[in-house]
Amino acid sequence: MRFYTLLLSLFATGFLWAQPPVSVDFTALKATVFPNFDTKEVSGHCQFTFTVKAPTDTLRIDAKNMRFSLMMLNGKAVEYNANERQLLLYTGFKKGKNRLSFNYKARPKQALYFVGTSDDYQIWTQGQGKYTSHWLPSFDDVNEKLTFSISVTTLENEVANPNRLTALSNGELVKKESFRAIQEGKIYTTWNYRMKKPMASYLVMLAVGNFAVKSETSASGIPLESYFQPKDADKWATTYWHNERIFNFLEKEIGVKYPWRIYRQIPVRDFLYAGMENTTSTLFAQDYVVDSIAVNDKNYCNVNAHELAHQWFGDLITAQSGKHHWLQEGFATYYALLAEKELFGEDYFYYQLYRNANLIKAAAKNDTVPILHEKASSLSYYQKGAWALHYLRDQVGKKVFDRIVKAYLKKYAFKNVVTADFLAVVQHYSDFDTEAFQQRWLESYKYPEADINQCLAKSATIQALVQLQKERSLPLENKLSRFTTLLASKAFWPLQAEVLFQLKGHPIAQTEALYRLALHGDNIDVLTAVSELLTDIPEPLKASYETLLQAPSYEVRGNALVHLLKRFPNDRMRYFEIAKDWRGANDLGLRIAYLGAYLVLMSETSPDYASLKAELIDFTSPRYESVTRIPAFQQAVSLFPQEKTVLKNLVNATQHPKWQLVKYARDTIRKLIKQEALRERFMALIPELSTDEKTELQRLLK
Repeated sequence: MRFYTLLLSLFATGFLWAQPPVSVDFTALKATVFPNFDTKEVSGHCQFTFTVKAPTDTLRIDAKNMRFSLMMLNGKAVEYNANERQLLLYTGFKKGKNRLSFNYKARPKQALYFVGTSDDYQIWTQGQGKYTSHWLPSFDDVNEKLTFSISVTTLENEVANPNRLTALSNGELVKKESFRAIQEGKIYTTWNYRMKKPMASYLVMLAVGNFAVKSETSASGIPLESYFQPKDADKWATTYWHNERIFNFLEKEIGVKYPWRIYRQIPVRDFLYAGMENTTSTLFAQDYVVDSIAVNDKNYCNVNAHELAHQWFGDLITAQSGKHHWLQEGFATYYALLAEKELFGEDYFYYQLYRNANLIKAAAKNDTVPILHEKASSLSYYQKGAWALHYLRDQVGKKVFDRIVKAYLKKYAFKNVVTADFLAVVQHYSDFDTEAFQQRWLESYKYPEADINQCLAKSATIQALVQLQKERSLPLENKLSRFTTLLASKAFWPLQAEVLFQLKGHPIAQTEALYRLALHGDNIDVLTAVSELLTDIPEPLKASYETLLQAPSYEVRGNALVHLLKRFPNDRMRYFEIAKDWRGANDLGLRIAYLGAYLVLMSETSPDYASLKAELIDFTSPRYESVTRIPAFQQAVSLFPQEKTVLKNLVNATQHPKWQLVKYARDTIRKLIKQEALRERFMALIPELSTDEKTELQRLLK
């Protein structure tokens, strides 16, 4: 899953003018890679197999800022040239089968990331959009598919942490070998992975870290490996909620057997996106590792299903260019919705379609780029692409749609496709007007209102919600009876949330009974709506509202704490006592909210003030993920802008792989240095900073 637009530049690879795909066909890469956390470098050995089919003057392999040695072509040393983007060879290759081998070394600025500290680190890749060629010689052109066999070497201290690290890559683990460097007191372990089918380079991955694993087996016999950090062992069941069920459903629904021999999922810290569908081995954000409370606020099911669907749509068949990217993201988004329909019901499914329709409609007012364009928005590729497929399925019927998808996947397995390929299959199996569909849905930026309304009309719940929204301007007294019935029922929660929205601003005498119905219910989504909408808590509802502090939702608890502290400041010590041990989800947002509230409302002489201040400041350090550091910085910079540790951690954050944290840190430093006293404090830090930190701070100070 990639929550951004794929920008593909074939010209940059050189394939358009020097090495046409028909001239040279790379078929396999065997590589051994050694990512070194201490030096932030990667080194390795590559052996490419390729076939020269027609005369060509140059052999090109994408390799960003790499150094090479021991270059051998067909068993002989060969001269080569390497620029900032590519490895180039001009002689030594012959018509037919060839083998090229070499050693390489690189210090990647993208695509391979080293996160954490030396005693607790992870190394992981994100090739899509930034390209695997930053850490592994490969191909930026998605149309060049190879069979990859990757061996990953890890290094551990024999005394301190023996056998702690696990290394993962694509395909099956065929061998694991370890040896000890006695003089160094180190353990080197090589993990050998093998793929038997070809894939695009951007789908190559590696991950190194302290991981444990639990295994299941799908109904069709596919091993399903679910990884986690050992400290999160008690979160496995809630993180991988419905995991096996999702796999079995999608394999059956898609109608084509899962195309690979194993499937694994690995959560990594500070991942750039929600997830990424590397072939056989999905990486996803640690934020989705949740306990039995956090799962009520955020779960992995949609991302799980989306990335799994990509194993067919994107990995098995791959769009030829960014213009046709919806063939990957639209399909993955739609099949993820179908999986959620299986898990959570038809009302949930139609509500997600309805929400996405509203987003598409709003975006169409300003976004004039259609789906079928290399610069289309993520909303177009994902949500509008999924809607296009739902409309198609609605028109041709499920049986025909399933037949179309099955034929499409089988015809283009392990190949690259364009939209015309898919529509040709649609035409073959139905009399659906694909030309009108392409013009209205794929080539026009306009909102296809009639088509969408026709589909949504099949959901009685959505029609009831739309009607309820149309009545917002009616007097409350005209709606009280119906509102009471809705809140007392098991109606789908968006209907109840809409009732609560329409209560806002009305006198407590009219709304108290309705709020009590909502507060005494057990639907987490309804309780969330109350905690967000009822911010100025009436005295008669105080006791009922306080029950939200015990709700099985960190989001609800956090909202309730903030609103109660503001409304009833005299009770703050009681509220702080209730919340003193809260931690919250992976982002520690609940704990940070508590710390911020305490440090704002309590005096510096309070017994816990110093320790809580130190805890908040510690959350800004590199020991924590960006999702923790940003809210911690927001509190700490506001409360303690003079603190040296806060400022130093802020500079450190400018070197982080996650752009959201980097942007926040840079923007905050720019704002702070406008104050002369803080500017001087930043300048005083320079001798203590690393080279990269020093360079960045000096740039900002200018």
